[in-house]
This record gives sequence, C-alpha cells and structure tokens, in this order.
Amino acid sequence: MEPKDEIKQKMDVAELVGEYLDLKPAGSGSFKAMCPFHQDGSPSFYVSTEKQIWHCFGCGEGGDVFSFVQQMEGMDFPEAMRHLGKKVGVEVKRFSSSGSQEKQRLQAINQLSANYFHKVLLDSTQAASARKYLEARGITEDLIQKFQLGFAIESWDALSGLLGKKGYQESEGIKAGVLLKSKRGHGSIDRFRNRVMVPLSDHHGNVVGFTGRIMPGADEKSGPKYMNSPETPLYHKSEVLYGLHLAKRAIKEQRQVIVVEGNLDVVASHKAGVENVVASSGTALTEQQITLLKRFTETIVFAMDADAAGLMAAKRGMRLAQSLGCDIRVVALPDDVNDPDDLVQKDADRWCEITQKTIPAMQFLIKKISEGKDLRTIDDKKVVAAELLPELSAMQNVVEREHWLQVIADLLFTDIKILRASLDPVQRQIMSEKKKEDAPKKRSTKEERIMTLLLGLFVQNEACAKQISDELAENDLEGAHKSLYSFLQSAYHNNQENFAQKSNFSRIRQELEREEGGQELVPLLDQSSLRAETFLTELSPTQVRVQIKSLFDAVRGSKLQARKKALEAKIRQAEMSGDTQQVEQLIAEYHKLT
Repeated sequence: MEPKDEIKQKMDVAELVGEYLDLKPAGSGSFKAMCPFHQDGSPSFYVSTEKQIWHCFGCGEGGDVFSFVQQMEGMDFPEAMRHLGKKVGVEVKRFSSSGSQEKQRLQAINQLSANYFHKVLLDSTQAASARKYLEARGITEDLIQKFQLGFAIESWDALSGLLGKKGYQESEGIKAGVLLKSKRGHGSIDRFRNRVMVPLSDHHGNVVGFTGRIMPGADEKSGPKYMNSPETPLYHKSEVLYGLHLAKRAIKEQRQVIVVEGNLDVVASHKAGVENVVASSGTALTEQQITLLKRFTETIVFAMDADAAGLMAAKRGMRLAQSLGCDIRVVALPDDVNDPDDLVQKDADRWCEITQKTIPAMQFLIKKISEGKDLRTIDDKKVVAAELLPELSAMQNVVEREHWLQVIADLLFTDIKILRASLDPVQRQIMSEKKKEDAPKKRSTKEERIMTLLLGLFVQNEACAKQISDELAENDLEGAHKSLYSFLQSAYHNNQENFAQKSNFSRIRQELEREEGGQELVPLLDQSSLRAETFLTELSPTQVRVQIKSLFDAVRGSKLQARKKALEAKIRQAEMSGDTQQVEQLIAEYHKLT
C-alpha cells in the first residue's frame, strides 16, 4: 500500500481537525465548526467521518487530511505527508520537493543540537555550574527533561565538530542557526557558548531554534544576556510561541491561553501546575501568533507585571488580538514580584490562584492608565482619552465597546456621544479594511445549488441515483456540474450493483483524482456529498423521493422563468423596432411556455 493511502487509512479526519478546531456534532457522524480560513459568522465548516473529508460552505475550501494540514500549517504536500506519517507511524521515504528535503536536514540539525546540549547539561562536568544555577531557580530534573533544557560549553567547535562527524556541512549548520562563519574567513564556530540552552519548538514539538542564557558572572564580551537563533528557513520569531506544543491540550481544556513574556516564566508555570501558558519572548504578539492561538481558543489572557514595564508592547498585542475577534483578559501580578517565575519561586499556589481570577483587558487598562491622574484637569483627561480610545476602536463586539465607552465617559465626565463621534473615523477605516479582506466570493445561483445537491444525492444513495439518472440529462447541466455528472453517470452504469456501498464515495474520489482534469472536480464532489449527507439525515426514503421531485420542479421552474424573461426582452425589442410579425411569433411562443 502506498504511504499516502496507508496514512489516510490510519488517520481519522475528525480527530485531526479536532486538534485544531472545536468540533460540534452535526448528525450522521458529521461535525461542524467555525471555519479557520475566513471570518465565519456561524459554523459553516463541516467534517464527515464517513467520507473522511472536510468542506466549508462559506469560503469553499475543502479536501482530505492532507489538504487540511497543508492549509493550516502552510506546508507543501510532501511536508504534510511526512508530518501525518509521523503521527500515525507510517514511514515516508521519498519526497519530490527539494525544499522539503532541505528543511528535513535543518530540522535534524536542530534536533541533534538540542539532544547534544541536553546530554551535556545532564552528564558533563563542565555543566556543573549550570546545574547549580537551574537548581537555584527551582527548576527540577523533571522540568529539565520536559523542556529539554541544555548547556553549551565554553568551546568554539564542540557542536560544529559533532555536526561534521554526523555528515552535515558547515553551510547547513550556519543555515540552521547553530553555527557562525569564522571571522578568519574560513570554517565555522559554535554560535552558543557558556549558555543555558532553551530549545524553541513549533506547535508540533519540532525544534526550530534556541535561546541561550549567558551564565551569571560571565565576561561582558561574551555577548548579550539572552541570545536567540537568527531567522532561518525553520525559525521565524513572529510565528513561534514558546511552550505551545506542551500547552495545546491544557489550552483547550481551560478554554484560554495565558501569555507571559519570558521562556522561563513558562517553565515556572508548569512547575506550579498551570500549563496553558505560552511566551511571547518579550515582544508584542503578531498577527501570525494570534491566528495560531485562535486554533485552540478565542480567549487570550495577558500576564502583566506590577509596574507594567512591557505595557506598550502588551497594548499593541491586545489591540491586534481584539481586532481579530479575540476575547482579551488580564491577570495582574502582585506588586512585590517581577514576573511569573519570581512569583512561583516565592508562592506557587498564589500563581495558580490569580490565573483563575482574570479581568477584562479594558478594566485593567482603564485602571492602569488613569492611575495617578487628576481627571478634573483637562490635560490629564486628554492624556487618558488619547490612550484609551484607540483600544476601544479595535473592539469588534459592539455591546462590549459601548459598555466600556460609557465607563470611560463617566470617568472623564464627558458626554458619551462626543466620545463615540471621536471613534467614528477610526472605526470606519477598520470596517472598510475588514470589508475588503472579507469580500465574499461570487455567490452561486439557486439552480447551481440545487444541481450541487442532486449530484451529492446521486453519490450518496442508490435509489436517488436511479431517480436522478432517469430524470436528469447531462445537457441540463453546465460547466463543472456537467463534467462531474458525466463522470458519475459512467461510474453508476459500470458498477450499479455496488453503487450504494459506503466505500463507493472513496472509490469514486480516487478514480476522479486519477482522471485527466478530474482533480479540479474533487472539491465539487466533496461539497455536493456533504450537502447530501446533511440533507438525508432526518428523511425517510419516501420523503427523499418527494424532495428530489421538488428539486426538479424548482429547477424547471427556474429555467422556465429565465426563458420567459428572455422572451419578454425580445418582445420589447421587436416592438421598439416596429416588427409586428416577430412580435406575434414571440407572443405565441410565450403563451406556449405559460
């Protein structure tokens, strides 16, 4: 069996999609969810366990397990094959993409480097001071194992030598970000030296880069306190959230994610038993990171320290997350601690307690921004308004925005209508940009939607196939619908006895994929089949026959109306030109139709 077929046999599409989206039962073994590929107002994303496909009736995207991973992860097909093969234990040996092969080698270099650093920390005498440092910070052996923490010794070529022995080129080590070109003009040196190493993983757990923390007391010439991997084909800082691969399950269970600044804050939080935590590495959240988090939850909680040193960056992240439709909340740290790591070391139970008592972001911002201000003076009023109103403009929920607008109006002793008017220009711009982004695709006609459903019923049920085949001619359809119907008719007449079997859909889909030009018809097959599956859920065989007849009547009625309108236009044109003979002929034709 080909790896592709073996993976599809072992992988359930609902389980895979359920790792990313909150699926709700939709009857007959189907599920529905909010679509991750467009701004969805109501669940239009459907998954069929019987057919092992998914389709969004809102934006038109759809496919199988491979196409879902490709869309969600930005992978090409060979990468998706390898990723899913790894999940179900199917070895995928050959790839057609040279880019995929390069990424695999860079991935292997990062993983080898992480294993090496980790082993050094655990076993090397040169890492004794690093072990003491971590112990002093309360990081246990279990946490070291869980986060694969390591140590880079004070050496110029320890890692580069290991990579060479394993068959990797210096250029590959440099491209992976673990080596540097030597300033001497030839050769390479280790990028990380005398540092506690924190592997950075993507949300699947693949190591894509590192953060190296310099050992306390090191020479100032040793570089910055924290050194990160550079941008590489694998590591893009704007896309990676530290700890997400370990937090996914807890995020879905808690229905919220807590965003902290530092990587070691994440480690400390796990020590306290709070695992739905990720780190933004001290920068504002990006759109890519927020979109990634929205796969698991709509609620993002920002952990803010007492003096809010990172308030500006946090505000940017909050504003962006709100504009993307997230529910933003805040957990405020006590005044006597610097960060979650500091709090866990002093009182782990307190961290657990305050993470359960989050407050709305605007409540926190109003308190923080108005703190110490004299709101009886116009100058302080202007400062507070200038900082708070842009945050309101980013809010998507009208009720929420109006609530906080009233709170701010009361705080500033200002008429709410005046404040609302000041929001209008910004709000109009936001809504204008949103409309451009969410511009709908061309809507299908009623006749096209009926034909799509009839094609799905043809595949779904043998009795339906016979009734439709008897009443529907190929020339009654156009374009892709006509091509697919022609293919289905052929499949039906060649295998009429087994046409109703559940495996029929998979067989037809596979044959269509192999047909010249058939691949383009697969999305229509998926869409029509899911529509039919939903349509048939609660109907008896007799009701189905009646409904199909009604569908044909609707199509004939639609065609009749179209022909009548066309004749009416011709009659008007003939009357304007004074051609009485043609007018009489057209009227006679019109009466025959009616």
